[in-house]
Amino acid sequence: MGDRAVFGFKATKESQPIWLYSHWGGSDQTSDLAKAIEAAAPRWNDPHYATRIAISQIVGDDWSGEFGYGISAGDDGFAHPDYDTIPVVIWSERVVVLWEYDSDEQMMRSFKMPFDLYLGMATSA
Repeated sequence: MGDRAVFGFKATKESQPIWLYSHWGGSDQTSDLAKAIEAAAPRWNDPHYATRIAISQIVGDDWSGEFGYGISAGDDGFAHPDYDTIPVVIWSERVVVLWEYDSDEQMMRSFKMPFDLYLGMATSA
């Protein structure tokens, strides 16, 4: 058993997501994503670079490791996280949408938070 988390990144609301799966660190997903969004700030207007910067920030020095992280694109889905909330960054809107799932992996609801509110929440947690 791990501490699995999933992060999503989208250029626009309509675009297909890029999913980053993390086998460890799910309990830190809010602060890890906040640091990643902050690191990508110079490129928020360029979602391709912003996504690469954010993913690099989360993965850190583990790029050469065989285990720990996976990436999938679009509707291919993602591994099941250990948490019911999956944060999805939408760069064009500068928001994080928190998708909440039930035990049957059906999306129940989502909450949209502007970057500044999400970053503030992460630092107060």
